[in-house]
Amino acid sequence: MEGSTLIMKLILFVLLFSSLSGNNPFEVGELLHYNASFGGVPAANAKLKVIGIEKINGIKTYHVQFTAKSKGMTHYLFPINDRIDLWLSEDSLFTIKESLSIKEGNYERSQEMLFNHLSGHVLVKDDTLKIKKGTQSPYSLFYFFRNKDIANMQIDTLNTIQGDKIMPLSVVIEEDIEIVVPAGKFLCTRVTPIRSNKKNFKNKAQMSMLFSKDKHQYPVKIWLKLKYGSLVLELENIVN
Repeated sequence: MEGSTLIMKLILFVLLFSSLSGNNPFEVGELLHYNASFGGVPAANAKLKVIGIEKINGIKTYHVQFTAKSKGMTHYLFPINDRIDLWLSEDSLFTIKESLSIKEGNYERSQEMLFNHLSGHVLVKDDTLKIKKGTQSPYSLFYFFRNKDIANMQIDTLNTIQGDKIMPLSVVIEEDIEIVVPAGKFLCTRVTPIRSNKKNFKNKAQMSMLFSKDKHQYPVKIWLKLKYGSLVLELENIVN
């Protein structure tokens, strides 16, 4: 089930890093609803929510949660029930803690990570790994890009950690893409993270995210090309 696990890693392959230049474009209580389809067939409902402000090891953080649950025939053929919680430092949106529970078909996985950016280490299970300051959970990249002037970003490499492996990424940007999703029509900027060695993600997966070109920079659409098809998440509803 490695491929399906990669789906959820990439979906939420998105979430945050780096210093902030102003106020965050999201607030506590923001809730984004998504429709997910696989090969054009409705497959799951997904939510991305900013739950609250909490302290982790004395650091003030945003608690962000992603959930995905299969629906319709997909729930009987390949049930999905995923939950990923992130705690992101309020000042820089560095990942401070990650807690995930993945249930996809017969595959189950749970894991917690604790990040110490001052010492340059992350605790994964019983192992301590050395990291560069600002190394992120891949799930935090959604918020990272929302807090940036995407069109004018100057990024050489983003370092993310998956399991016990560090993955450096570079970013390709495309502007002024107009799309229609259940939540409405949006003018967007497309962001495509790729490995810094210019190769695609393992299993030949590719990913693109489209962020609205407004003050919120909502992740409006997420497209994943996998070995056996494409997974698409489209923004359905916004609750602020």
